[in-house]
Amino acid sequence: MSILRHIIICILLISGILLPVIAVGQVKVHGKITDTKGGPIEFATVRIEGTAVGTTSGSDGDYSLSCAMSDTITIIFSCIGYREEKRRLVGASGEVALNMRMQFDSEMLQQVEVAELKKQTGSIAIIDASQLRSSPDVSGGSVESLITTMAGVNSSNEMSSQYSVRGGSYDENSVYINDIEIYRPQLVSAGQQEGMSIVNPDLVGSIGFSTGGYPAEYGDKMSSVLDITYRELDSFEGSLTGSLMGGALSLGQGSNRFSQLHGVRYKSASSLLSSMDTKGEYDPRYFDYQTFLTYKFSDRLKGSFLGNISLLSTKKWTGLKIK
Repeated sequence: MSILRHIIICILLISGILLPVIAVGQVKVHGKITDTKGGPIEFATVRIEGTAVGTTSGSDGDYSLSCAMSDTITIIFSCIGYREEKRRLVGASGEVALNMRMQFDSEMLQQVEVAELKKQTGSIAIIDASQLRSSPDVSGGSVESLITTMAGVNSSNEMSSQYSVRGGSYDENSVYINDIEIYRPQLVSAGQQEGMSIVNPDLVGSIGFSTGGYPAEYGDKMSSVLDITYRELDSFEGSLTGSLMGGALSLGQGSNRFSQLHGVRYKSASSLLSSMDTKGEYDPRYFDYQTFLTYKFSDRLKGSFLGNISLLSTKKWTGLKIK
């Protein structure tokens, strides 16, 4: 027991001698980290340069850490969104109070230019006119058949150029050709729904369509706006199409100042109506001629002329025969 007692006494003596030495060899640094407005900065990193000693600030911005004594101690303060700061302590010992006010970090970015083709302006959607020939239409590709493939647009039947938007009537749709409002866009009358539309697809350059939210410049129609722009040519162009439903011919020529575009269409629904179970002497035939002339007087002044001639020939009902 006497030997164990001596050993315990020796350990206590050694501890009493070394603890003051260890305590003297440590530097305790503490303080508060704030921004330029005096608000505390949370989760800011505080570390001793060249060592693994570090800590983070609390929700009130306070921090505290201890490190070994040295001639020069470099303390690094960092936080996302703030500039990194360094402070040097020369001959520091015991407890050192070190508050830090951090500056917001701002960096001037290099200029970035973003270029993209704008396909939609406001609420008017721009439709690719090249899709006309691939649209599902018995007459060979009309603007109205392309419109009916869009959401909320319905057609009364496959032979009609009339369409309705969100359950509205066909006469609630505005139609513009080269900024001219067309009040009777369908070349049909009551009981004759298999006619052509006034829009000649061979002359179309661009198509704009909106089913709501369009600007006031398009009038007060309730359902939709169809904005058609005919092409202005700078060289000679021509096209010829034909089918059992009729045919179409378009010719145009243009120069730096003058552009002319002509289109002729003929349509007969007899081949389609003859296949119906209900028979009758009803043979509607439609003829349509359009011309679009443009002359540029100067870079700022331009005049244009849009003309249309349409004829309808039908035979009246003389009787029905049901198969």
